[in-house]
Amino acid sequence: MALETIICVIAVCDLCGRRNTDSEYGAHYPTRDDAFADLTTAYGSDPAWALTADGRLICDRRDQRHHEQRIPVHGWHPTSGAMTVTFAPDTPPHPAHP
Repeated sequence: MALETIICVIAVCDLCGRRNTDSEYGAHYPTRDDAFADLTTAYGSDPAWALTADGRLICDRRDQRHHEQRIPVHGWHPTSGAMTVTFAPDTPPHPAHP
């Protein structure tokens, strides 16, 4: 059985320290350019990682802190709970909107 040492690139979020290899589907890249090209590309409805103007790499976590840091790069995109207003059945009408 032979062992071989290889060098690869993984991404680490500058906000939370999460690595792109934390899940079983994490990718290893041969170069930094390959990592940036893949991670900063959105696939389907999943948010992409963001490389900010000051060089920070922000992962695709869906919490408010990460979302706010990705806005300058990707623009504003509603998250799953954005703009959801729920009124209790006994909420009185507002005077301006009876």
